[in-house]
Amino acid sequence: MLGTEPQIFETYVKTGQVVVIFAPVLNHGWYSEQAHQAAECAADQNYFWPYHHLLFENQDALWGDAVGTAKRLALEAGLDAESFNACVDNQTHYNLIYEQDRFRQDRGIRGQPVLDINGDIFYGAQPFEVLQKTIEAKLAEAASEATAEPAVNE
Repeated sequence: MLGTEPQIFETYVKTGQVVVIFAPVLNHGWYSEQAHQAAECAADQNYFWPYHHLLFENQDALWGDAVGTAKRLALEAGLDAESFNACVDNQTHYNLIYEQDRFRQDRGIRGQPVLDINGDIFYGAQPFEVLQKTIEAKLAEAASEATAEPAVNE
């Protein structure tokens, strides 16, 4: 997703046309929990997506020392280390990440990467053009519905 994600954000999210909802996949037990909680701690400092990318780029290091790696990356990214470390150490977002994981499971998403564009499901990494075609169709559909004449009851 890191290949197409920046294009989606630049083209659609920054312009307010699309909202991205991230749902973690906690399929690696404790390591997944720690990584996703760390990402939420970074979100507390308005740094979710850049930190998410750092975790993704350094995922091999998480297997050795997930918490230490998470804290090191936060420090390198310039986050408030005291606040971040307290958030991670206190497992502040433990319940949140499990709520997000249940949301994902309830949508029928079992693996990653999976992208759900208003009901159209894409499994695996997809070229931007494939996703763009679906996004544009959904936006056109929404615009058409928004400009439709309201029904008049007499």
